[in-house]
Amino acid sequence: MIRTFVAIDLPEEIKADLASVIADLSKKNDRVRWVKPAGMHITLKFLGDIPEQTVGPLSVELNAVARDFSPLGLAVEGLGVFPNLRRPRVVWAGLSGEIERLGQLASRVDKACALFGVKPEKRPFQAHITIGRLKIPTVVDLNKELRKKGFSATEIVLYQSELLPSGARYTVLNRSILGYKGE
Repeated sequence: MIRTFVAIDLPEEIKADLASVIADLSKKNDRVRWVKPAGMHITLKFLGDIPEQTVGPLSVELNAVARDFSPLGLAVEGLGVFPNLRRPRVVWAGLSGEIERLGQLASRVDKACALFGVKPEKRPFQAHITIGRLKIPTVVDLNKELRKKGFSATEIVLYQSELLPSGARYTVLNRSILGYKGE
């Protein structure tokens, strides 16, 4: 069994901007475990543990989903927390742009994964980039401007996630190009 998720990778320029924001926020928020730039992405679906032999057939389904979507125009904008400011567990950077289409893509990815026994998502899709996590909820100071910056999401990626003492390591298992009609 391998631990997996489907996500949209971020351009290096966006990761660098978020790393700069994290550098400032970390000075005021020492209890937050900040995400390294290499680990930043937009999660479309967390699958959890799946049999390794599922990767091939699932990749075929994800490729079919991706063909139906042209690249998405998105922008990083704003900061926030889940579930709320009183008990924050996740610090995130928000997204704007083609959010409705992003939600439709996430829904289609969810349905494709369900074909392989992955439980469908019950919560509504919330477009965000996780940039920090808290084991113990505490007050978080997010008083930092996050300059709006646009980018184009051009593919969805099936990742393997290995949890290591040094943090999660992500390995690309498949890339599905949005709008790709070729073989």
